[in-house]
Amino acid sequence: MRKITVLLLVILAGAMLPQAGFSLPKLGDIKNPVTGIKDKAKARLDAEAASATGVTAMNRKMMYNTLYAQIFFMGGFGAGYYELEETQGTVWRLSATDKEGKVSSVEAERALLKKLPGGSSWWYLAWRSEGEEWEFESLMDKDQLARKIRYYNEDVKRIQESEFKYSKEKADPEAETTPPEEAPASSLDFSDLQNYSKGKEKIKISGKTFDCERIEWKYKNEEDNSTLTYTWWVDASAAGGLVKYEWTLSSSKEMVKGELISIKKGYKTKFKSF
Repeated sequence: MRKITVLLLVILAGAMLPQAGFSLPKLGDIKNPVTGIKDKAKARLDAEAASATGVTAMNRKMMYNTLYAQIFFMGGFGAGYYELEETQGTVWRLSATDKEGKVSSVEAERALLKKLPGGSSWWYLAWRSEGEEWEFESLMDKDQLARKIRYYNEDVKRIQESEFKYSKEKADPEAETTPPEEAPASSLDFSDLQNYSKGKEKIKISGKTFDCERIEWKYKNEEDNSTLTYTWWVDASAAGGLVKYEWTLSSSKEMVKGELISIKKGYKTKFKSF
């Protein structure tokens, strides 16, 4: 049975759930993952300091590994739970409020470009934040593991490609062929979501009305007596199923939310992936 993958783009403070529940990292505010990555990549590539190709390629690979789960598992729902049509995609606005009430926002986009024999597929993934845009085309296998990425290297004005190699042995996180980490998965089956349904609810987002199932799941952290509340609005007829989500922490201003802002059709490969 399918498991719900819960990926906190932003992590709520302090709570780690037991293995019987959702597996979550800790909560904090949304930060632009671009910050610090360029400096780190350059430090690791001193020998290639004069090579824009080496530095840029490493930046892109690191960014993909950072963003893969946050985009592909939007709101904790894997891209395969409610399938998109070929050439169809969704754009999301993701935001978080920190302890001081400061709000940070990013835009994320994913689209199914092409299905291949054997269950593999090409996807378009994009992340936009603070005036920067990161775009990738990713070859996913039938288990939704990334096998290859393609992207445009602005410094050398050409498309580049990176492949990932999977091994039973622990991979070197610094290696060029090391794949992104899998998203943490909970023990909650996808079919169990109905047990947490709060009924039907119509919501309006970006001028469009969705007839949703409102699903709410709570977790009480005994250590600090706080409660984490996860709410999803799901319209099975909508592209991707999920149209909105909110994750909140009791007695705190901290929260994470995401809203579907547009559904697009007619995506084509930008990086000559097929």
